Amino acid sequence: MQFDKQGRNREKVGKNCPPQHSQWKQGQSGNPNGRPPKHECFTSLLKEEITKIDPQDKEGRTWLEIIVRATLELAIKGNATALKEVWQRVDGRPPQAIDLNTNVRTIEDELADLPDLDKWQAT
Repeated sequence: MQFDKQGRNREKVGKNCPPQHSQWKQGQSGNPNGRPPKHECFTSLLKEEITKIDPQDKEGRTWLEIIVRATLELAIKGNATALKEVWQRVDGRPPQAIDLNTNVRTIEDELADLPDLDKWQAT
């Protein structure tokens, strides 16, 4: 039977106390291969692909240049969504009004409305 520094039985097995033969050895990693590689997200793949040249384009333009041209052509033809997108990219989004005149109560207002606590306390 083995005992630790506090005199407890080291061979006790149970919750948070695995058998000694299955415990990590000192200096041994519980994850020797490390964290698995992060899968590429759609956005990162799209950003990478959009900068490449379209192999079927005779002018040698990138996908991004083709998309910009197509969006501008749709906006010129009157497509409201494309037009809105172009204006928001050129001028930025229009400012939105925020109503700052709300009925905000301070802590002092809230405390003033509380019932008198002195009459509830036992004296």
